[in-house]
Amino acid sequence: MDGALDLSVVVVTHNGRDLAALALRAARERLGSISAEWLVVDSGSTDGTPDAVEAAFPDIEVLRLPNVGFAAGNNAVLPRARGRHVLLLNPDMEITSGTLAELVAAMDARPEVGASSVIQVWPEGGVQPTIRRFPSPGRQLSEALMLPRLPGLRAVQEEEQRLGAYDEEVSCDWLVGGFLLVRRTAIEQVGGLDERFFLFSEEADWCLRLREGGWDIRHLPLMTATHHTGRSARPDLFAQNSFSKLLYARKHFPAPARLAFHFALVLRHAVRLALLAPQIVLRPALRSRASAERQALSVLLGLDPPPFSPVR
Repeated sequence: MDGALDLSVVVVTHNGRDLAALALRAARERLGSISAEWLVVDSGSTDGTPDAVEAAFPDIEVLRLPNVGFAAGNNAVLPRARGRHVLLLNPDMEITSGTLAELVAAMDARPEVGASSVIQVWPEGGVQPTIRRFPSPGRQLSEALMLPRLPGLRAVQEEEQRLGAYDEEVSCDWLVGGFLLVRRTAIEQVGGLDERFFLFSEEADWCLRLREGGWDIRHLPLMTATHHTGRSARPDLFAQNSFSKLLYARKHFPAPARLAFHFALVLRHAVRLALLAPQIVLRPALRSRASAERQALSVLLGLDPPPFSPVR
């Protein structure tokens, strides 16, 4: 690692040029006293994002690709990253407190940790749950039947919803990839992201491979970042998320567990669609969510293809 920098910041953009500029500017202001490089990949933007980024940041040369997805976009520059640590940073993630230098120092003090993340909040305020338990048929079935809403069963789901947990340093199964700091030696050991995942579940797969390689995954509440994303259900992304979960199950589960997981996913969307359908007449705002549930169900049943697929 002679000549290695402390940090490589990788940002994969797809439209949203103003937010991308905001994310890069905030990260640079919150760098602290460490050395870093900035690797930006544009994945098929049509709004001038790569030109705008290069104009705003003359030291950044944007790699322009077709819309290859999150995993392939990151993988395009991971092999040439010179940092001892690599930060995968969403282009809609604005760091608002703490410094990247503090986070790198924390990772250096914890050599067993392969990947970490920080506190993320919604634009309107409130913690965005980003700590996850690994997917399983049991957890998926529990979520399908809405059992985590019952007293004593909140832990029978993937998402850690106890917001107080985000104030503490904690080891976890996996972390959402919008802000994910990964040790370069860990990447060299397990490889990059699996490009079969166009979007979603690639970080769950990556964290599983890191854990299988002997690395810990850690939530470190040393920084705060605002994730400028909405809570509304965009039907295509909703369906893509469920399709990616199915890909994860196909990759990691034996046949009986795959079938059970697939069934639980289908049941999840069918139950919610059945609950939403009668309410649409009186609450038109629910139409978008119902459409999202319907499209996800159609993709899982094989009636429609997934909205996005890796470019080959």
